[in-house]
Amino acid sequence: MKGTIFFDIDTQHNFMHKDGRFYVPDAEKIIPKLKRITDFASKNWISIVASIDLQKSGVEILANYANQANGYRKIPETTLPNAKIIPNNKLENGQLKDILEKYSRFWIFKQKNDIFSNPNTKEIIKNAKRACVYGVATDYCVKAAVLGLRDMDIETYVVRDAIKPAFRKNEDKDLELFRKKGAKLLTTSQLLSRRLQYT
Repeated sequence: MKGTIFFDIDTQHNFMHKDGRFYVPDAEKIIPKLKRITDFASKNWISIVASIDLQKSGVEILANYANQANGYRKIPETTLPNAKIIPNNKLENGQLKDILEKYSRFWIFKQKNDIFSNPNTKEIIKNAKRACVYGVATDYCVKAAVLGLRDMDIETYVVRDAIKPAFRKNEDKDLELFRKKGAKLLTTSQLLSRRLQYT
């Protein structure tokens, strides 16, 4: 996976809608922007890495994920056709190499805030030049993703009008932390204006 990747963090029913178990305040307000970003990526063949936060492990959760009504499911606006599910256990190098040759869209399962808690994440994105991060929540899973990307020295952009914090009081502090770590902030319109080189 080279060039630019879009990093979709936890855009699931549980977080994005008021009846979700872990609703992030005002998350539904960014859904139109999330749809624009996802549609743009699909139209322009940009790779998408999307985290799926299952909150806890177990066969029951994995089985229920197939149920459209289940809260762990991604919202329709960010659901990806032909995405490959990456389980939260270490895949063999040969198996992962084969997956990377066949797919450019990934749903990465995790049971912690950090997408990098999945042992396959770093290997999947290690050749990426830059990543554009959006989703929820700014002060938890988005922050973990941004810091993890910067630790890998991947050029990182945070789509500031396509994220929402769990606690608004944390927002300014976290955005300043992103800047200090070398991430750049942009808007959805700027992201889709092709100012970035997507190859």
